[in-house]
Amino acid sequence: MGLVSKQNASTKAIFEHLCDQMAKLNSKVISVEEAKAQSNLAKQANNIKRYELDIALAKSKYGDKFIFEE
Repeated sequence: MGLVSKQNASTKAIFEHLCDQMAKLNSKVISVEEAKAQSNLAKQANNIKRYELDIALAKSKYGDKFIFEE
């Protein structure tokens, strides 16, 4: 599959990328260190997606009462 682009950063795309990396690790195309680095990046991407979901849920629940500052 290759790298996950900004436009294709869905949870499904991230999961497919991790599965691809696991297959590469099993066939010794990449090292354990590289697989760990990719896993850490996927974890960070998942955390960002979870954060964005939490913000969207709060906005839908509280509407105009929700004040968000970055």
